[in-house]
Amino acid sequence: MPYKDITYDNGFTERFYFDETEEEEALRMSRINSVAKFPSANHRSATRQNPSTKTDSKPPQLQD
Repeated sequence: MPYKDITYDNGFTERFYFDETEEEEALRMSRINSVAKFPSANHRSATRQNPSTKTDSKPPQLQD
């Protein structure tokens, strides 16, 4: 996981990663974000097959 640090005149340091494998990138992202693991791309669509529709049982009341 090679990286290069660049420090600007104002003191800000930016780190650039290069030549990372997908596994190294996932590991770095999980460490940065304190995430145990990333769900698969299909996780969200699989859990929301039947989206619930919100319906109101009462019509809105008109004020005089």
